[in-house]
Amino acid sequence: MLSLLLCAQQAAASGLPRCGVFEAEGGGNQLRVDGPDRGVEKGSYISDRPFVVQRSEGTLNLVDLTFGLVSELEVQRDGRALHRDGKRYRLIQPAACLPPVEHTPGSCLADARQCLYNHHELSLPALESGCAEGVPLLCQRLPDRYRKADQAPGSDTPTEAQIAVIQATMEKAMAEMDFPRQCRDDDPAADAEACMAILEERPGLVEAVDTAIRTASMAASMVEVFSPAVKPTLSDTRLQRLQGLCTKVGESGFCEDVAKLQWTAGNFQQGRAALQVACDGGDERSCRQASALLQLGEALVQHPAAAVPCGHYAASGGLMDELTFGDGGMVEVGFGSRVRARVQDGQIRMRHERGADYVLQPLANGDLLGLDDSTRFQRFQRQPGNAQCSAPLVFDETPFPQDCPRAPIDGEAEACCAAGRMQGCHVLGSRAALNGKWVEASQHYQKVCQAGIREGCENLVSVMENSSRVDARPMLEAICEADGSGRHVACDVLATRNWGLLEFGQALDRAVQEQSAHEDRTRPAPRTPNHKQ
Repeated sequence: MLSLLLCAQQAAASGLPRCGVFEAEGGGNQLRVDGPDRGVEKGSYISDRPFVVQRSEGTLNLVDLTFGLVSELEVQRDGRALHRDGKRYRLIQPAACLPPVEHTPGSCLADARQCLYNHHELSLPALESGCAEGVPLLCQRLPDRYRKADQAPGSDTPTEAQIAVIQATMEKAMAEMDFPRQCRDDDPAADAEACMAILEERPGLVEAVDTAIRTASMAASMVEVFSPAVKPTLSDTRLQRLQGLCTKVGESGFCEDVAKLQWTAGNFQQGRAALQVACDGGDERSCRQASALLQLGEALVQHPAAAVPCGHYAASGGLMDELTFGDGGMVEVGFGSRVRARVQDGQIRMRHERGADYVLQPLANGDLLGLDDSTRFQRFQRQPGNAQCSAPLVFDETPFPQDCPRAPIDGEAEACCAAGRMQGCHVLGSRAALNGKWVEASQHYQKVCQAGIREGCENLVSVMENSSRVDARPMLEAICEADGSGRHVACDVLATRNWGLLEFGQALDRAVQEQSAHEDRTRPAPRTPNHKQ
């Protein structure tokens, strides 16, 4: 009791908050002040977030170490009340203060506000050092910085598709601005001195060139947005470094990221350990996931898939927690949805309606482990029962073509599509869809689907999801029947879509439109104001 009183007196004398748990007025978040210089923010829907309390330019600040946010902190009532970001907190549970921490000069926590403000400029060793001090924001930046440090020389150069888009954009712009031949490197009339003289006389031309360069750069960046490269897996050395930092820092968000990285690399036991640290940091979802995985013990070892499973599998928790593998590789995934399973690279893969795969890794004990964003960390166990399944079907499909790299440029997609190059047709379909021209989009996607390209068939269905004027089902049926083999990719998309749900959505959309039209017809005409002159 004496030490508690002494700490309270010291805190009040120095203008710092007392130690203990402060609760926001009206409930909600809490601030647990562990020492006069640090603490943890707690909330019902957030994991614990560490903070430090430091003075800067005469102002007392609370610096959130997870997101880098800085709040001015006002201490009131001799340290028993706090005011921060428009909220008042009152001390509800006093506690003895831990002693202040002395930080090494030049370290991140020696001046947390300035460190986090400039965190993009920190060197890799400084990031690692700051993470080890217990700054989650710096920890979370490490994976991408590791990838950048490890990438091969020249790997950040534009791709062929980006180069083609840049060239096409610049050619179109120069044609429109009547760019002088003297300034073209590939023109026999090229003349550096004459070019400089022309540019000096035409300042508007220089500005137009700058604009064209910015436009070309933006067009090239959009190529990466629509066709993002898969992030490379980190080396074992990097992963173990992150694992060690997770164990030391113990921040839930960072440790969950480390667990995902280990999972992707196939290091399941290390991923489980990082997930448990995230749980210890207060993340309830990580606790549920780690609990199911801990039951596996040493059996958490991957086993290459040799065949598609058969029968019913269930997991505890998760949005998708039941899988029923049946004939032809068909899998019931709940809510009336079905997907088709296949074996690929020792894994069970099931393409879903969002255009990606559910990915499962068999374990040596027969369980299935979820690897993708929707099933990650889930353990699917075979349920009792006898089941017999026919062999999975294999469909004929053509990889998405890259036969029109200049398609984003005006006029190029039309020319490519007319010439039978399906990338051009696909771009036309996407362009029409973005403008809400659903019928036109369906016509282009139908061509792509007929060519055996899965993306065309799937996007044809997505048009139906957005417009009651498009019925993709008979289109796919016609393509499937015309092929005759039953192996056209349209047949697979036809069999794995929840048509009942799609048709219900269209009926609901039509009802809303009809109701709106009826209200417009029956609404009284507005009265004409009778103004006196």
